[in-house]
Amino acid sequence: MKKKESKQSHAPPMVGGIVEKGFSDNTPLAPSSFPRATVLPFPVARHRSHGPHWGPKVSDSVGHLNGEDENEDDDDDDGQVMAAFAEPVRRKEKKSVDFSRWRELISDNAGTSSNKGSNKLFAEPKPKELNGVNEGNRIDEDAGRNRIDEDAGRCVSFENAVQVEGGELENDSKEQDVEMESADFSEKGVVAELEDVSDMNIDDMSTDVCNEHYSSERLAYKNPNKAIIDDHYMMESLRNSGHGSNYLGLRKEPKSLDNQIDDIDAENRARLQKMSADEIAEAQDDLKKRLNPKLLEKLRKRGQNKLKKQKSSTSDVMIDGQVENLQDENLTDKPTFPLTETSYNGTKTDSVKTLADSPLLVSDNSCGPWDTWSKRVESVRELRFSLEGNVINISGIKSGYSARNVSERDLLRTEGDPAAAGYTIKEALALIRSVVPGQRVLALHLLASVLNRASSCILQNQVGATWKISNTDRLADWEAIWAFILGPEPELAFSLRMSLDDNHDSVVIACAKVIQSALCCDINESFFDISEKTVTCQKGVCTAPVFRSRPRIEDNFLKGGLWKYNTKPSDLLPFDDKTMDYEAEGGKTIQDDIVVAVQDLAAGLVRMGIISRIRYLLEVDPSFVLEECVISILIAIARHSPACADAIMNCERLVETVVKRFTVKDQMEINSFKIKAVKLMKVLAQYEKNCLKFIKNGTFQKITWHLYRYTSSIDHWVKSGKENCKNSSDLLVEQLRFWKVCIRYGYSVSNLTDLLPSLCIWLDVSSLENVIVNNILDEYTAIASEAYLVLEVLTRRLPNFYSQVELEEVDTEDKETWCWSHVGPLVELALKWIAFKSDSHISKCFEWKNATRNNSVMKNRTEMSLLWVISSVMHMLSSLLGRVIPEDTFSLQGGHVPWLPEFVPKIGLGVIKQEFLSFTQVTNNYYGKDPSRCGSFLQYLCHLRHESEPEMMFASVVCLQGSVQVVLSIDKLIQLADMHTTSFEGFSISREDKILAAGIYKSSSVEFEMMLITFMNLIASEWQCMHSIEMFGRGGPAPGVGIGWGASGGGFWSTTVLLAQMDATLLIHLLELSPVVCDKDPPNSEEMRSTMQKIDCALYMCLISGPNDRFLLDKLLGYLFQIPVLKCLDLCVREFNQIGWQYEENDYQQFSDCLTSHFKNRWLSLKKKSGAESKNSHLDHKTPKMKKCNLDTIHEDCYTSNNNGQKHNTISMVVEWAHQRLPLPSHWFLSSLSTIIDRSTELSRVSGSLDCKQNASLLEVAKGGLFFLLGIETMSTFLSPNYETSFQHVPLSWKLHSLSSSLYDGMGILEDQSRDLYEILQDIYGQLLDKSRLVHNGDLNSLELLRFHSDVHESYSTFIETLTEQFAAVSYGDMIYGRQVSMYLHRCVEAPVRLAAWNSLSNARVLELLPPIEKCIAKAQGYLEPAEDNVNILEAYVKSWTSGALDRSVGRGSVAFTLVVHHLASLIFGNPLGDRVTIRNKLVKSLLRDFSGKKQHQRMMMDLIRYKRPSNDQQHGEELIGPQMYEFGKRFDVLKQACKGSTSLLIEVDKLESSFRN
Repeated sequence: MKKKESKQSHAPPMVGGIVEKGFSDNTPLAPSSFPRATVLPFPVARHRSHGPHWGPKVSDSVGHLNGEDENEDDDDDDGQVMAAFAEPVRRKEKKSVDFSRWRELISDNAGTSSNKGSNKLFAEPKPKELNGVNEGNRIDEDAGRNRIDEDAGRCVSFENAVQVEGGELENDSKEQDVEMESADFSEKGVVAELEDVSDMNIDDMSTDVCNEHYSSERLAYKNPNKAIIDDHYMMESLRNSGHGSNYLGLRKEPKSLDNQIDDIDAENRARLQKMSADEIAEAQDDLKKRLNPKLLEKLRKRGQNKLKKQKSSTSDVMIDGQVENLQDENLTDKPTFPLTETSYNGTKTDSVKTLADSPLLVSDNSCGPWDTWSKRVESVRELRFSLEGNVINISGIKSGYSARNVSERDLLRTEGDPAAAGYTIKEALALIRSVVPGQRVLALHLLASVLNRASSCILQNQVGATWKISNTDRLADWEAIWAFILGPEPELAFSLRMSLDDNHDSVVIACAKVIQSALCCDINESFFDISEKTVTCQKGVCTAPVFRSRPRIEDNFLKGGLWKYNTKPSDLLPFDDKTMDYEAEGGKTIQDDIVVAVQDLAAGLVRMGIISRIRYLLEVDPSFVLEECVISILIAIARHSPACADAIMNCERLVETVVKRFTVKDQMEINSFKIKAVKLMKVLAQYEKNCLKFIKNGTFQKITWHLYRYTSSIDHWVKSGKENCKNSSDLLVEQLRFWKVCIRYGYSVSNLTDLLPSLCIWLDVSSLENVIVNNILDEYTAIASEAYLVLEVLTRRLPNFYSQVELEEVDTEDKETWCWSHVGPLVELALKWIAFKSDSHISKCFEWKNATRNNSVMKNRTEMSLLWVISSVMHMLSSLLGRVIPEDTFSLQGGHVPWLPEFVPKIGLGVIKQEFLSFTQVTNNYYGKDPSRCGSFLQYLCHLRHESEPEMMFASVVCLQGSVQVVLSIDKLIQLADMHTTSFEGFSISREDKILAAGIYKSSSVEFEMMLITFMNLIASEWQCMHSIEMFGRGGPAPGVGIGWGASGGGFWSTTVLLAQMDATLLIHLLELSPVVCDKDPPNSEEMRSTMQKIDCALYMCLISGPNDRFLLDKLLGYLFQIPVLKCLDLCVREFNQIGWQYEENDYQQFSDCLTSHFKNRWLSLKKKSGAESKNSHLDHKTPKMKKCNLDTIHEDCYTSNNNGQKHNTISMVVEWAHQRLPLPSHWFLSSLSTIIDRSTELSRVSGSLDCKQNASLLEVAKGGLFFLLGIETMSTFLSPNYETSFQHVPLSWKLHSLSSSLYDGMGILEDQSRDLYEILQDIYGQLLDKSRLVHNGDLNSLELLRFHSDVHESYSTFIETLTEQFAAVSYGDMIYGRQVSMYLHRCVEAPVRLAAWNSLSNARVLELLPPIEKCIAKAQGYLEPAEDNVNILEAYVKSWTSGALDRSVGRGSVAFTLVVHHLASLIFGNPLGDRVTIRNKLVKSLLRDFSGKKQHQRMMMDLIRYKRPSNDQQHGEELIGPQMYEFGKRFDVLKQACKGSTSLLIEVDKLESSFRN
């Protein structure tokens, strides 16, 4: 028995054998474990160069080598002959910069150090292969010595490291570049940070890699044989070096750079614990001698910062809202993803461990938002994901797999749970190229799961929370995961495009699903579905990713530049046969496609020819799943941009194939493909040329034939079942939307006559009970709502009711109108939907007055479905009434219309009788809060806006919009009617008639006021989400499809932002209902408070407007700059500060015209395409001309046009994010003060503006902007102290910068009355600065409150230099101008800006023109405290002293001399410590040398010695008690001590002392 067991234990393993999974009868079921491969899986999905490799057959290998085999056909023998020499076929590595041998290179350089006594310990190690494989498998005889060599080579001193970097890589490097080179080394992981050497302890030193070199050298020097004698140490060195692993039969993967550093750190700590205090001190002294002092000081500061950051909590990364464009200036036309080494050099193999394959070691002092984001994205490289898309936490466990061998994992023949280890993103992409189709499907399925999971989690986050990791699981940073997958390193688009050409259907389907997830198809469509229901957002918005253009000096560095596409439209040109010659010449490469895909995923796929591939898939009769996926992809591409839509239209047979499959394949069956096919046609038809093409070639008739299907009743539709009703409802809705697009362009209007019978079935409310019983209310109301929206568009094609001519827009034979004869019956059907009292079914659904109403989910769903229909009805009635209102009321006889159509008073009475509004007193305490106390339908809608689910919120707001517009139109028509001739005779005038005659709004003005207050509060809390989205000048941190996909909550494409824009649209109508009235006598405080809140609300709404809300912003600008508003702002200014002059009516009119024209032209202007760009916008397949670089930079040399300059812009159904500036930055109203700078800008006429705009000068615009700015700054006079205004969120640095920019081109702004306004603004901002200093008192990190360099522009120093030049040239010592310039010397200003301002003033010799410190902006203490600690600024003070630039400042009492004396006295006589003693001595010597040669500076030196630093509770300018005589003696002792024994300088000190005592 034992013998048998012995045979079994020595049985040879079976290559390719199958181990079946199962359950053992003897042992209990164990938990899942990581894969443990026991046999070689078969088939092996890997490269042929990887093996298999046979072991050598030693017994007969020599014999086979010496003789020839007689049997030539024996293949097995041939294999055995060569088995001894079989080795893997190694891939040819790409030649690139390799950092795997950086330790050896440094050790080589260390061996040539000047310390020759220790060179024996640092012998040059033997060369190794780049991939880390050792030369042999034997033990080195000098393993212990090599261990010491390796340790010495690991951590050479910084001095040698810099020598290697500069000597071997750049031979011409200079000494002043040491800091830069060392910083580069630290980023590559070569050099770690040094702590403070002077105060270094054991723990601090152990964290430095450099100290490990010194400690190892020190120990080896004291006991050279210790490391070799220790056997354990030797075996450890063997294992780490790789020799011992092969010798002991172990197989261990090479350590990564991070692991090696950890090992070194552990050894450092162990060795330092064995060292005595004297040895550590000696080591510190040796390091100080060997290192460059400048480099040592730099490293000490970095080490201190590192310790501070380690102590502080860094769990969540929160970035303030003011950093939205911190890195915008550094952006170019490159993608936002931080590029790595593999971005443009192809995919590198894992045999060479490069920096691109391991997490980058970013320096700790780079803690900006961009660096933080880069770290988050790069950390995704090591994350592992399950097949369900979740992140797997395997910290501390190595899976043993990488991107090279991931295909060896066999899910069927591997013991344990092979999927438990998960896959990294790069492993999944590598698995896509496996030879096994199942593995390719598995990898694609994993990618789709991760993308779906990421997009879902991102949308669940709060909008604008991109910089805070809100996930409880820190591993699941889904925003960073999304950015990494779409980034340059994985090259996702390239892998997906290859997989789409796979010959296995399962792989193609899986690939299509990944593309569908990456393009956010479902998320985009859900957003657009809500958007199309809102009526006001009927235009399609392009989803192509965009970024902001860089701020320019001509625009005053203002943010909010023009948006530009990440990829030029010309770069979308797909590859085809016609470009074959171009490809052969090297003009177009695959790498170009990858670069485009990194910038824009959809554009890259289009460039790679995905559209033609989809056409082929549709032509070969694909499966239903694949068919649905590819049509979704086409919809996403069509929504991307006009260029992508053209690419679809220009693809031969593609549109015809889609239409053919729609019509031929089972016409009566309705499936998701047909629904999406109609949606694709609708999206393409949003471009007018495509719409006309569909009308002419019959595509519209083929796609919409289902609209004619039901003509008698819907009983057949109801009986077909809920699923069929759902599909048919979705199809009919898309067909109606397709028809609606055509109607907007004026096509297919005459089809109403044929479609009206079938439409009336859905327009009638009589079938409501039947559909509720059959539980298909949602499907029925969806069709009814869309049908009324179609009628709403049709009513806009009606001629004006009082006009005898057709619409002027009808200028072609293709466009049509319809007549008023169809209107009457349609109005009757519409009024039935709002019969809340007369219709029992409607009244049961809306029971807002019933305190015991049912609040079940079904009840709420019913209300929401009906609300969408009612909102569509109200908008249709509003558009209809709008066509009744005369276009020119001045041409009417007597100013009244002769008669009103019958449906106008009928609509008005219906609104009154059905209790849309409450005509009794309404209290604000319960308005919209308690549904049982809602006295009107609109109040109940306000309640639903607060307390409901998101879709209910949209339905309630849209219904409120339509209802308010109906009330406005009815009141206007009733006022235009002659009440003496209207047909009220013979009727008793009821209460409803009286309300209608008096005006609905006037009778319910209290409720409208409550509604206005409700939505004003909503807007004040919604605007901030808009400005927390835009980071780095882009819509989101990842270049995904759609602005902000990849940003938290969806960014600009979230329902949160869309709802805020809906609220703003409603609010502008409510503001127009309550006009601003300002009489000559000042109104009471309550009226002024209400008016100021309305103005501030309008400013909030300007920040919410998106590219689809241009009409909204146009109305808001007209509201803000109307004459009554400007008069109210003037009252605010006079209430704040008494002014001795008055503005005339003409002045208000001029301000209104100039400001309205400027802001419309500045922010609503569109970029006009250049000739070259217009040609490339339409993708034809002409062979491009040869050029050196195919991917050009997107230039901005195209000029802008006005917002209504071209007709196609006003009727286009597509809105592009590119070529416009919305949404506005928070400081948009400061642009009027920058017009003086922009000399190249020409104000072009905006349609609808007054003719005086052409004659308005830029100076007048600046004066108007100054008046408006002062007005909104003084609004707080009438507001409560706790009320937060919109302009309070603008940084003070921006406001002060705008004042400076108005002086940039001259002093014209300081003429006439504007001079007083300018000075008042300076005082206001000075007070705000003083308050900010008090709030941040003691917080050194918040000392620099005025961050001009960070907030405004990184090149702000250049702006300062030009401003001071203007000050020197034209100011002539003007006090206000000097106050503005001296503001840059305030201690709250950033040090680089202060230094630039001082140097510019000193070089221009105009320091004496600055005002005294008591007349500067803000209090004097802000200029003096805290004492200056910047060495460069102190040296600049002394330089100005010695150069004579301060001579005239002494007599004139300039703030310049006060600052110099204060800060120099604080340094010299303030007991400096450490390095500041050296600085003090240096400055004192310079002052004494200057005194020795310029005796006229004796007074200045005496003032410096006598200076008494004011205390915090003393105001500057008061009589201060000077220092006592003994204190002066101490000061002279300080001066003598600073001379360091210099005889000549001591003589000068004695002269000063004798003069002082005399």
